[in-house]
This record gives sequence, structure tokens and C-alpha cells, in this order.
Amino acid sequence: MRIALAEKIGFCFGVKRAVGMAKAALKKKGPIYSLGPIIHNRQVVNDLSKKGLRPIKDITGIKNGTVVISSHGLSPKIKRRLLKKGLKVIDTTCPFVLNAQKIAGRLSGEGYKVIIVGDADHPEVKALVDFVEGSVFVVKDRKGLGRLKLSASDRLSIISQTTQSTDNFLDVVKAVVEKRPKETRVFNTICHDAEERQLAARQLAAKSDAMLIVGGRDSANTRRLYEVCRKVLRKSNLVEDEESLRFKSFVAGNTIGITSGASTPDWAVKRVVNKAKLKGKSKKVKGK
Repeated sequence: MRIALAEKIGFCFGVKRAVGMAKAALKKKGPIYSLGPIIHNRQVVNDLSKKGLRPIKDITGIKNGTVVISSHGLSPKIKRRLLKKGLKVIDTTCPFVLNAQKIAGRLSGEGYKVIIVGDADHPEVKALVDFVEGSVFVVKDRKGLGRLKLSASDRLSIISQTTQSTDNFLDVVKAVVEKRPKETRVFNTICHDAEERQLAARQLAAKSDAMLIVGGRDSANTRRLYEVCRKVLRKSNLVEDEESLRFKSFVAGNTIGITSGASTPDWAVKRVVNKAKLKGKSKKVKGK
């Protein structure tokens, strides 16, 4: 059995930046809070929690200290509440997410209805919605678009959750254009790392007998990688850590491809690789 790692693996730039900022904040005095998980990886969140970063669901009971905004971004309304309470704020929002927020606000100010392609319950998308002052719609895919009441006189704009798959985003764009609105503006706000990671995973899946996607089940970009791989190779499995690794797809002579979500640390991937190697006495091959 051979193990092949995808070319893109481990933390992306935005996640690495957010975790670094959180660790720096922990060196300061006073209570340090994280409004929601700073990234969607249970292992990393637990590690930071042990070091003093306290995850909270809301700011109601917080009277002093520092609040770390997660890499997914935060509603401007909630951020104003934080500052009004006199709390210190450390904003680790991913630069790609910040860019999407600015575009959403600008398009709204110019009178466009804003369509966001993404998961309505994801914190990034919830924050994006609050950057729009006018009409805003969140659609998961082409089917979701069918439930919207759009007219030929509409001035529409389309942006994306940064971890969306390019294929799904373009499919929604195509469906909007088919409705022939008065005007349509499209901004591809998908993170470059997400696009490159999906492409690398797709290519590896095409050359493998089974795929392991390492990352948190709450991570949107990890789930997207799983969906991308699953379309190419049915024997694709999402595993959070080495303990959740199962060996049904491990067969002597097979190639096992491994990729990871952008919020998965290198050491978590290495643990999965090491456990897989124990099973198959495998040879690790980079990108092959």
C-alpha cells in the first residue's frame, strides 16, 4: 500500500495568521475570550483553550478583557457592541473574508440585491449578511435559487462564501443569468487557497484507490474537499483524527490519497499518516 499526500495540505495563510494572533493575545494580561471557535478544528480549539483562550457563544456576560474575533469574521453590529462595552478586540478575520465583506457592503450601497452562494448557518455567511443593508439572499446551490422571487427589473450581484467550490458557484451564476435580470454583477470571492486545494484533491483522487480527507466535520472547507473527492472517487472518507480512521478501504497494493482542510494542522495529518503506515507498511509518496 502506498500513501500519497496532496500538494496543498495543512493550515492555509488565513488560519495560520488567526492562530498566531490568538497565541500572541494569550501572552497579554486579563481574560481572553474567543467569540465562537477561532477556527473549525476541535483539536486546535481545545489546545488554545488549555492555554487560556475561553470560547464563548455571546458577549452578554462579559464585562472586561479581550475578545478575539474568529477567522470567519463577525457581524458589524456585534463588533460595535463589543467596542461599546469597552472590550479590547483582536480581529483575526481572514483577509479573503474581509474582502468579501467589503464587496458585499459596496454592492448593497450601490443598490444591488446581493446573492451569497454559501451555507446560511455558517458564521462567515451570517456575518456577510449583516454587511448588506438592502436585499440579501443566501443560496446553497442552483435549487436554492429557484425559491427566490426575482424579476426582469432586478439589479443583482453574486458573491460567494470563501470556501465554496468553484463548480457550484459558477452553476448558480449560470442559473441567475438564465433568468435574464436587468443587470448582474459577479464577484468570485472564493479563496485562492480553497480553489487550489480542491484542484489538488481532485487530481489526487483521480489517481488513488481511496481518499482520506483530514479535518473537522464543522469545517466548511473540509466538507467541500470531501464533496469534491467523492464526486471523483466513491471511496472517500472524512476523518477528524487518527482515532476515527477506519481501514475498510485499505487494501494491499492500493494507493491511499490524503488531503486536509485549511484549518487542519500539519501534526494532525502526520498522525493519520503514521497510523495508516502501521496498517499497510506503506511508502509515503508526495503528490503521486
